[in-house]
Amino acid sequence: MTKPIIIAYPCPKCGAGQAILPSKSEAVGMVLCAECGRKHGRLDEVQAEVANKAREESTHKMQQIYRNRPTGKNRSS
Repeated sequence: MTKPIIIAYPCPKCGAGQAILPSKSEAVGMVLCAECGRKHGRLDEVQAEVANKAREESTHKMQQIYRNRPTGKNRSS
């Protein structure tokens, strides 16, 4: 029997920060909360959600970096 894979994934029901991946890496396998057992969705849905969130966070971070970047216009030579 294979050991379950635990990932960091927040549960909106109980607030736990871990989820259990399905034993087989099938797109239709259900991802469950490690604490309360809530179904987070199919593996492919959770993967898409995590990828979208990562893209949004990286876009936001890049906007912060470039908004705060000094332009050099006010520097004396």
